[in-house]
Amino acid sequence: MKDAARRRPPLPAPADANDLSRDELRRLAKAERKLASADRTQQASGHREIQEIERRRAERVEGHSLAARLAETSSLALARGEQVRAETVRLSVPLVDEHGARVVKHGLPVYRQETHARVRITSRGGLQLAFERGDLDGGPLKAEALYETGKAYRHAFETASALTTPARQLAPISARSPLRASAGPQDAVFAAGELLRLFRADLTLAEVALLDRVCGLDATIRAAAAQLKADPRTVRRRLVEALAAATRSRRAAAGPEPARS
Repeated sequence: MKDAARRRPPLPAPADANDLSRDELRRLAKAERKLASADRTQQASGHREIQEIERRRAERVEGHSLAARLAETSSLALARGEQVRAETVRLSVPLVDEHGARVVKHGLPVYRQETHARVRITSRGGLQLAFERGDLDGGPLKAEALYETGKAYRHAFETASALTTPARQLAPISARSPLRASAGPQDAVFAAGELLRLFRADLTLAEVALLDRVCGLDATIRAAAAQLKADPRTVRRRLVEALAAATRSRRAAAGPEPARS
């Protein structure tokens, strides 16, 4: 029984030895010798060392894959004429031991600092950024109401334009567009077009172009101002006015609210 208990199958080595450094290969060889030992303490130590080597290799491979995905995202955004910025951020990650439990020191959890790279498309996120910065304040309606109108305009714009052309640069990139058309592509497009018609009923051509860029294409106010060749402060004021007019048009089409008893 003791011999059978000691004959533990060796833990599989990392998938590709070419992904390991020379130091890791030496550590792996030592860990495999410990794992083949008859001493259970040595076996446990070798098991932990192999797990640690595999974890580091997996993190390194994932880092290379992430770098490739970030490069692809950046190149595609630049090809569309977007403004791209590469950033490096530091995150605090809880430190865990070999059993997966969090390390605690002096009654407090221990954290380690990790550095991660990310790609920000600075020319997008316009509606959310405008709401967070307070650019939608100061109008005849509350900023929350204008923000909800902007989101509804964006959903309708994405659905209406997603099936109009196969050209990639003319249809906004969003995971919601095919889902919006799931009830029936033509019905969804017709409903979105009707909603856009309600929003644009009392808007000028310049205001429609502005909402198409900020709400529909998610451009920032500064990016929209550069495209329209206007001052950003003027664009901000026109955005608030256009969203307020679109909100009133939709409320008027919906009719008066029923009286509460």
